[in-house]
Amino acid sequence: MNKKFLWAALLVCFTLFAPLTKCAAAEEPPILSVSGSGMVQGAPDQAAITLGVVTRAETAAEAQQENAAKATAIREALTALGIEDSDVKTEEYNFRPEYGREGNERVVVGYTASNTIRVRVRNVAKVGDVVDAVLASGANTIHSLDFSIRDTDALRKRALESAVKDARSKADAIAHALGKSIVGVQHVSENTGMFQPRQANGMMMMKSMDAAAESTPIDAGTMSLTADVHIDFILSR
Repeated sequence: MNKKFLWAALLVCFTLFAPLTKCAAAEEPPILSVSGSGMVQGAPDQAAITLGVVTRAETAAEAQQENAAKATAIREALTALGIEDSDVKTEEYNFRPEYGREGNERVVVGYTASNTIRVRVRNVAKVGDVVDAVLASGANTIHSLDFSIRDTDALRKRALESAVKDARSKADAIAHALGKSIVGVQHVSENTGMFQPRQANGMMMMKSMDAAAESTPIDAGTMSLTADVHIDFILSR
């Protein structure tokens, strides 16, 4: 009985203390969590112009015919500037009667045709020429002008590399102050922003005929992209 009791006691002790020994042996190394950010800038290499042709006339036929003639003239002007047909599309077309009053009656006093066209300009140096050409051909509204970058992969990688370098620089400084060194990486996460089209805000007004010979100056400027990373570095014991 004594021997059985002794073996039972030893088994209980082993069961209770063995996990503690294993935990001590598998103790996690110290972790240093650091965030880093990086930003790059790029020059836009394309633009999208959304323009409008609005015509008003007493009859439906006159309003439609005048609008169609101006839209055709705009497309011909764009072709002369080297803009491909595939880069020109009609986004919206509206045709409606205009109402007025004669005494107590509501009557049709005219018609309005509205054609909205979106033009992709693959050479930003031509944007000013495109604006001048469409206004001279009959466009009377510029709804928007957006600049963008076709290929952003290389810039995105540069932003991420800059963010990682920033995080590592911070981690090295902190580890040195603690009297430790970085021996590995446990986890990495990243968050990269998107290049948002740069917009020329506000409605661009049609130039007067006196200023028609002067080209419209358009500055594409630059666009920024920010990347953020969070890295868990493993420190020496």
